[in-house]
Amino acid sequence: MEKVEKRHCIKMNRIHGEAASTDIESLQIAKAAIKEKVEGYSACDIYNFDETALFYAALPRTRISHQKFSGWNENKKLLIVGLLYNADGIDKWSDILMIGHARRLNCSNKNSKKQEAVDHGFFMYHYNSKAWMTRSIFYVFLHHFDRSMKVQNRKVLLILNSFSDHIYHKYNNVPTNVELLFLPRNTTSHLQPLNGSIIWASKTYFKCKQYAKTYQYIGMIQNGKQDKIGAIDKIFEIDQLWAIKWIR
Repeated sequence: MEKVEKRHCIKMNRIHGEAASTDIESLQIAKAAIKEKVEGYSACDIYNFDETALFYAALPRTRISHQKFSGWNENKKLLIVGLLYNADGIDKWSDILMIGHARRLNCSNKNSKKQEAVDHGFFMYHYNSKAWMTRSIFYVFLHHFDRSMKVQNRKVLLILNSFSDHIYHKYNNVPTNVELLFLPRNTTSHLQPLNGSIIWASKTYFKCKQYAKTYQYIGMIQNGKQDKIGAIDKIFEIDQLWAIKWIR
């Protein structure tokens, strides 16, 4: 079977995303409408916002080794991260929206008390039982962004997907300095700017930070200090506070 695959250039591909559900004719119409809308703004005034789930304490799914490894239970600790960039890449909006499970941030330092995110300078951290974006959380973010643009005396365009809790007409106060442009359903894989490897690059940067810390732990193990780390499957785990700092 392997020879047949090589001869006919066949390989296994993972099916993911929603691109196959997109109606091509509707996509072309949407592209034309979006192009007409963005032409009224300069690149620095065109923003895109999107959320992504970050499993900040998850172990890697692949390993380089001489033998097979048995897996551990997957760590499902996550943060929802809301990324906001403008078209020319100058404004990366440092006050990142983050949503977690806990009100107080977990910290691995036993001598440190659990503190709220605002105590560490994270003013856009929110929490709920599912660590999920809600209508009220998005409204707080949108109001904060709109107020910032108003202070700068700027009129900007914000591109969003059609997630139900993004729809602004459900709110009492419509933004004054931010115009919202919603992408049609099932087109984000084609039209969402942040899907064009920006989210992937952000997660890759985070993983580099996580692996660098893991290498420090491995060095401690090699020097006979494993008792300070604990079980070997814990070397990839980081606390929530470190995760938020790295995201920022």
